[in-house]
Amino acid sequence: MKNSSAPIPKLILLRNSYGKEFASEKIKLLNEVDVKAIKSKKLAADFYNLLLFFVAYPDNKTAHQIANSLLEQLQQRIEENENLQYNLYNSGITGTSICAAFSFELVKWLRRTRRNEIKFNSFQAADDKIQTVLSVIMPKIESEIMQDANAEWKGWLKQIKAPDEDLLDQFISIFDASDIPPQIKEELWNTIGINVEIKFTNHCCLPKSLKNIYYHRSIIRKEIKKQNLDFKITPVRLKGEEAEQVMDCSKMILVQHLREIDPTSFTAAKFVSFYQLPRGYSIAIMGMDEEHRHPIDSYLSYTVFKNGVPVSYGGSWILFDNCRIGFNIFPGYRGGESKYIFQLILETHQKLFNLKRFAADPYQIGKHNSDGIHSGAFWIYYHAGFRPLEKLQYDMASVEEQKIKADKKYRSAASTLKTLANSRLALVLQNNAVQFDATDLSLAYAAILTKKYKCNRKLAEIDAVKKLSDILQIKNYQNDNMQFVLKNWALLLLSKEKELRTNTQLKSACKKLFVLKASGSEVAYTKALQQTKVLKEFIENILQEYNIAAK
Repeated sequence: MKNSSAPIPKLILLRNSYGKEFASEKIKLLNEVDVKAIKSKKLAADFYNLLLFFVAYPDNKTAHQIANSLLEQLQQRIEENENLQYNLYNSGITGTSICAAFSFELVKWLRRTRRNEIKFNSFQAADDKIQTVLSVIMPKIESEIMQDANAEWKGWLKQIKAPDEDLLDQFISIFDASDIPPQIKEELWNTIGINVEIKFTNHCCLPKSLKNIYYHRSIIRKEIKKQNLDFKITPVRLKGEEAEQVMDCSKMILVQHLREIDPTSFTAAKFVSFYQLPRGYSIAIMGMDEEHRHPIDSYLSYTVFKNGVPVSYGGSWILFDNCRIGFNIFPGYRGGESKYIFQLILETHQKLFNLKRFAADPYQIGKHNSDGIHSGAFWIYYHAGFRPLEKLQYDMASVEEQKIKADKKYRSAASTLKTLANSRLALVLQNNAVQFDATDLSLAYAAILTKKYKCNRKLAEIDAVKKLSDILQIKNYQNDNMQFVLKNWALLLLSKEKELRTNTQLKSACKKLFVLKASGSEVAYTKALQQTKVLKEFIENILQEYNIAAK
């Protein structure tokens, strides 16, 4: 018989306990919860996260069904209680609203797919800053009237507003019509800082056709030895609607957590691939559209689902057989199978992209990232086999590891974790792996610019795109996407122009790669790059010439 919210704290204590006895106790307590008795913000948030955990890690079919049913009841309870809605504002819980600024492309997508659930809230920038940006983004003939105090932007936009438009629609329309490059357009949008309010009316969950429900007798809390981890990755050919649903779920779960990651925000259904993994897990890997891609490496994002609900996300920057990777577990699922999930992600990337080395940047493990420190992200990477590249952090980690082994209750201090976060980490799977990534090529660019051109960018880049396109025989070099790719590669490749001109194999490989990067598939580009040994050696020679020690 349902009587109160009292069973919730007891359920929280049983969260990670599995077995027949615990399963029966969980079901009993879940059936006793009266959702209408939930009145406090903390209790509502705790119960919401607990139910999501039980949906992801259910003991059996009955527990799974009850958890899903209670989620719907809790949403209804929140939507009917104004006090709860107010107190849970910006929590991201279904039935509540958040207010934040997001990228132009994401806001445009939200307005198109959820018109009645998103609205304008406020600007972060002052009026004079907004007027300046509008003068840049709008056609000169249209913005001229806002010069010299002839008209202020608010009054002018009111005069040219269509009957069914509001202010958010107008800004989206103005930015969408502009031919300014996407990267600059996004920066100008961010400069204005348009806060939008978003109401969450549905739980983020995959469609039934993509779920593979797994019931738990236990959960995996420790890392698994590699020889015991081998598993099958099953690619799923997504139907058009399914790809849209995967993309939708991946975007909205980040919005709910007030987060954003470029490949997820700037993807399209045709750039989404999906794979089924063991124990009810699945992973979606997303590439960016042609206008937003990185010109050198392949910047991809992923979302990991467990029984259809998103539990983890991150990004991967792949160059040849080396991959910088970021890993995040959504807060409600921490303490579950975090280590195992990361192992699945690494193994999946390794198999799909034939990788030999992984690296993690300091931010991923806590540098200028309080969430990384709070979650102890360093140890997730360390237990997966990553090791600091700097000696100070390498030695400190070894000492901390011994302390943890000697005392199970020991936890590294926040100050220690901050020091450990001052080094990049690497997981080397094969010693012949590529040791450099796009950050090292930034150093190479700076060195070439300094030593060959005395830091004169105009001199370095004049006619560089045209020259490189002529050498590679790329006829559509004036295409915006192709120009962007060529401009970013030109200084690097032309630093050894004589060798480039005489190496037929290198020229052919570069042409193929640039066409894929500008208008093809990121996955195809990644795989083609791995087969291009001649370019890898060419870049290694440049790094060696300018004494850039890759890490």
